[in-house]
Amino acid sequence: MKRFYIIPLFFSCVFTIAQSSEKSNDFSKIDQVITSLYGVISGPAGERDWELFKSLFHENGSMGAIRLNAEGKRDFLYFDPEGYIDRNGGFFKQNGFYEEEIGREVKVFGGVAQVFTAYQFRINDQKEIAQRGINCIQLVFENNRWYITNIVWDTESDTNKIPESLLKH
Repeated sequence: MKRFYIIPLFFSCVFTIAQSSEKSNDFSKIDQVITSLYGVISGPAGERDWELFKSLFHENGSMGAIRLNAEGKRDFLYFDPEGYIDRNGGFFKQNGFYEEEIGREVKVFGGVAQVFTAYQFRINDQKEIAQRGINCIQLVFENNRWYITNIVWDTESDTNKIPESLLKH
């Protein structure tokens, strides 16, 4: 399977989210945040609603991906939401990217939450799944809403399978 280092965001069933400022930004429920996260990066080639994307994150939010380096060892690539946009905005303008959630586990304690969300994505009109993996998302509840504080993801491989317990049945 070909490995992509587009930073697959996270991401849930492909939802059509209108590219306008009139969207509901009620993020009082974790599901609304996760659904918006997947929805904002998924879609046909073209611009994404980067203002909505950035609004999902706490002002100190961060992101990162685990990737295999040339020697086959794992490296951690760190960036912030602006860095994600810089790295991937051009790709999304030129290519369709359809990421969907295939399983989720949520744990909440007071104002903190941990979400493991398994994903898969396709590029353009291809029927073949380009990549699968897991997004690990931490959130905090502040000002009557949930904010993403951190997202880290890793891709599935022959030696790094998504646990069956995390997949929808």
